[in-house]
Amino acid sequence: MKNLVEQLQAKEGFSPSECILADFLLENFRLLAGMSTRQLAKETYTNSAAIVRFSQKLGFGGYTEFKVQFLAEMMERIRNPQVTDFSMTDRDTVQSLMDKVTGLEVEALRSTRGMLDAAQFMRALAMLSKAQHIDFYAMDENLNIAQMAASGFLMANKGTTVHPAMTMQYLSAAGMQKGHVSFFISRTGENHMLIDIAHLLRLRSVPRLLITSAPSSTLASLADVTFPVATVDTMEKLGPRIFLLGAKYVTDLLFAVLMTRLDFSDAKKKEQWLNGHFHY
Repeated sequence: MKNLVEQLQAKEGFSPSECILADFLLENFRLLAGMSTRQLAKETYTNSAAIVRFSQKLGFGGYTEFKVQFLAEMMERIRNPQVTDFSMTDRDTVQSLMDKVTGLEVEALRSTRGMLDAAQFMRALAMLSKAQHIDFYAMDENLNIAQMAASGFLMANKGTTVHPAMTMQYLSAAGMQKGHVSFFISRTGENHMLIDIAHLLRLRSVPRLLITSAPSSTLASLADVTFPVATVDTMEKLGPRIFLLGAKYVTDLLFAVLMTRLDFSDAKKKEQWLNGHFHY
């Protein structure tokens, strides 16, 4: 059986005016505590009697009883979000979208954390600590994650390169020197250009790190260390954007490991200098 909030979200058997009322309640519940039926009626273009009938339709004796239960459920949702169906439709209110996106991203990070273990990071640390330079290989929105990671690794005294053009990425790999580590970011792990680059780097014995949502992919088979990341398949559940969230989470973890294990005091000095000269 649906609770009160779920009934308001579903709007099953609601008239057009009741749908407007339900949307207003869900999106403006923080204003409801001190709002009378007359004030609510004015905001929703209805009347006090209609609001009382609506409350009774939902199983309450009147508006006050309805309001107490509704606000209690909304506060409980804020304290303990428990969204299980994260699919989004044009019937969602802004409030339900906020709940769903929050639940979806929190769940994605929890899932990613459960897929990772410290041994992966220690193997990557062993490679990165010996490296003088980190080269990133990615496409499209994954390049944004690569650029953010690259700026972080600079703080750990590692040179970094991120080429937006795939041709430049390939040329960079072809001329790779010793002391470099390659870092791939690919949701599917099946991009043909990235696979070609990984083959080339393996022939040149360049260490290869990978963040992917497909740990059984071709690219994963060519990586020395693979960091699996949770994702979802459909745009209605934010699709690739959830992968980006997990990918950034992994690069943040790597940065934290590098910064605390290599030269923490130097990284702190750099941060203090940046904070003193730049305001962002």
